[in-house]
Amino acid sequence: MTKTLQLGNHLVAFLDVLGQRQRLRALHRPTTLEDKAEVGEVLRQTAGFVLELRDVYDTQFKAFEAGLTNLKKHTDKPVRPKFMGFSDSFVTSVPIRADEGHLALMVTIISALSAAASVMQVSLASGHPLRGGIDVGLAVEIGPQEIYGTALEKAYLLESEEAGYPRIVIGEELWHFLSSAHAHFQMQQTPESNAITAIIEKAKGLIAIDEDGRRILDYLGPAIVENTAGLVEKFKEIQLKPIYEFVLGEQERINKINDPKLIVRYQAFRSYIESRLPFWNFDVVKS
Repeated sequence: MTKTLQLGNHLVAFLDVLGQRQRLRALHRPTTLEDKAEVGEVLRQTAGFVLELRDVYDTQFKAFEAGLTNLKKHTDKPVRPKFMGFSDSFVTSVPIRADEGHLALMVTIISALSAAASVMQVSLASGHPLRGGIDVGLAVEIGPQEIYGTALEKAYLLESEEAGYPRIVIGEELWHFLSSAHAHFQMQQTPESNAITAIIEKAKGLIAIDEDGRRILDYLGPAIVENTAGLVEKFKEIQLKPIYEFVLGEQERINKINDPKLIVRYQAFRSYIESRLPFWNFDVVKS
């Protein structure tokens, strides 16, 4: 039986862990106990870390859903994004359909953005640079969690060609979609539209303008500080401090090898991190 394919708009987030190929090239069949230990460490840093990030996605989605007690009174629509991992890349997608309900749709988009921010934090704190792209475009669902189309291509191109340094770039179509939806629901002034407007504002609050004018996912910005209320000190110790130490260490390493392209990228990376430190009352290292 031929499957009916429906073309429609989807939000797609494509994230990719960098540097895995270099680590994988160190793999070989162990012949000694020392070799076995070395191979085990490479596997932990590659395959093991990818599995850990997939768990981060699952944990984030579950925690997000668990906190939606009020939403369940208004809709029974699913609010969990579709997720698929392959190799060291991760694809999160949200079908944008009017029949799914606008409230549930906007909440699902927030879930996708929040999960991407959490994965970015965990990856960098673990010493693994990560890049990504998030945009809206056309696609078809070809499996329970799998999509195919220009939406995925757009997100991939943002990651591979536009991001440059470890960051998650937001596409113009996603920003236009959020802005148009905000203007539309703001005009209606009903309890539901007011709730949707507030959710869209939270989504837009997770997006910032970087130094080069690109919109990026603001994974250490004011909205994250607000969402971390009561756990700020713990977050600073477990996530922020290791992230900052990682970017400082990588910048020092890259300056030593004198790679002009990477020097520029990691200066921009450090600039973003240091621009966010004041929100957390975290001191900038003078250099």
